[in-house]
Amino acid sequence: MTDDRPAWARRIAAERRARDWSQRDAVRALRAHAPTELPAEDSMIRQWKRWESGQAPNEFYQPIIAAVFGTVTHALFPAPARRDGEKEILAASGMETLEIVSRLNRSDVDGATLDALRITTDRLCSEYPFMPSGQLIIEGRQWLRRVVELHTKSLTLAQHREVLALSGWLALLVGCVEYDMGDRHAAESTRRAALSLATEADHSEVAGWAHEMRAWFALTTGDYRGVISAAQAGAEVAPHRTTALPCSSRARKPRHGLALETAVRLR
Repeated sequence: MTDDRPAWARRIAAERRARDWSQRDAVRALRAHAPTELPAEDSMIRQWKRWESGQAPNEFYQPIIAAVFGTVTHALFPAPARRDGEKEILAASGMETLEIVSRLNRSDVDGATLDALRITTDRLCSEYPFMPSGQLIIEGRQWLRRVVELHTKSLTLAQHREVLALSGWLALLVGCVEYDMGDRHAAESTRRAALSLATEADHSEVAGWAHEMRAWFALTTGDYRGVISAAQAGAEVAPHRTTALPCSSRARKPRHGLALETAVRLR
């Protein structure tokens, strides 16, 4: 049977079940995060059921629901697209998507093409709070395949490492979206692929965020030992990490950061 509820409705139901919460438990958590007094518990339980069935919460409740699950509003309830990604890429790189793809089909890769790929990767990650998950997962996977195929081209050592790193960033983005869409098995497989790419490229940032994602996965399933283990692994491979995963820096930093904060408290 097809579940035609909005992605956010499926997700809040999945997030609640992952914590082994009843709907009453979820309402009590909601009340703990609310800035003002909420209606009576039975009334709020009925409201929660309506949300899980697909009736959209209003602007007052959206950030509170997001806070309950340790994320930010637009990561759970994407805002309408306000950007033109094609124009941004063209302005920054001087190339349209078609030209970038055409360059990728050549036997060798030049610096301008890699620059355009970096801009494209950053654009995709920065679209995270705005682009619907279904669309972002398609674009992310398409570009990931294109970048991975570059490994068959004639590359210098530096270009090879750059391609591995770009593949890693895109894999992390795809893994984030897969997890949001409730495909936890795929998200973990993609996260592991990103970690493998990071190891091959000797890229500590990608590796650090791959472990940070594992910490978040563990946190949302109640695996607190796993949180500590993953957070420690991330700190070991990237002890001086100062920049965030592109999608995290725009939308997920509070949520992923929660995993590390929890690990510190549990020690």
